[in-house]
Amino acid sequence: MDAKGRLSNDEFLSQIGELFKRQQESGTVFLQQKRFTEFDPVENKHNPRPGDFTDIESDGKTYPLIFRASNGASDKSKKIKYSTVVEADKLEVFWKKYSDVVKGGVTGLKKKDKKKTKGKKKKAPAKGVSK
Repeated sequence: MDAKGRLSNDEFLSQIGELFKRQQESGTVFLQQKRFTEFDPVENKHNPRPGDFTDIESDGKTYPLIFRASNGASDKSKKIKYSTVVEADKLEVFWKKYSDVVKGGVTGLKKKDKKKTKGKKKKAPAKGVSK
């Protein structure tokens, strides 16, 4: 874990695997991936701004990605959060491992019960079909 509380890539993968196992009862795991930009305290902004993709093309830089995982608990004492930063040159290897962990974890989660709508209409028989 670094000074900002981020895990190494391998630690992150093992922790989200454990998070999926723990969350089998409630079935809630939030995953997020986005481009990582450092905050510039002098200019009081992220440089370049998140979502401003014209900067990527103009300066020719490649940016790392930040991956986050959370159990989504509203109670701060029960909330579990993990994050890691993946450099662009390591992304392909990380992505393969990440997708395997997520695919394995999602199958163990409980599906959300959908509410049944009131006054469900019956399907009308097709016209021109006779028995």
